[in-house]
Amino acid sequence: MMKSIILFISVLFLASCHLNDTRPENHRANVSVVGDGICVSLPDTKNESISLLSINEIGNSKNVLEKQFAIGNGPKLYSNKCLSNSAFSFEPGKSYVFSINAIRIKEDHTTENGNSYSVTFSVWVDKGELKVKDINSLSP
Repeated sequence: MMKSIILFISVLFLASCHLNDTRPENHRANVSVVGDGICVSLPDTKNESISLLSINEIGNSKNVLEKQFAIGNGPKLYSNKCLSNSAFSFEPGKSYVFSINAIRIKEDHTTENGNSYSVTFSVWVDKGELKVKDINSLSP
């Protein structure tokens, strides 16, 4: 009986930790090739703007772009539209993490955390054609 009570309390404690979690939800962004460029897009966004854009090459801490936007000046996010990469240069044979933190500006002009979006991907050239692959994707 005592073991059951301890187990129940442990599960209750762990479950309750997430009830008032104010961290933004993390969502997977999409990556594809559009024309001769890399397109990162979001599957869904609701009235959000970028507060922080971060792109980094995996394994090369010197090849990083971080761009923070002032509240109210961040680019608006739209579903299924290519995001600006701020002229970051993606090179074939390398892998990258592209992430965005978003905020929402409410009608009363206050802000709240939006979602976080990210995708980790590899870039290569096959038969002269630029290719990308979401490293964490389950599809082949």
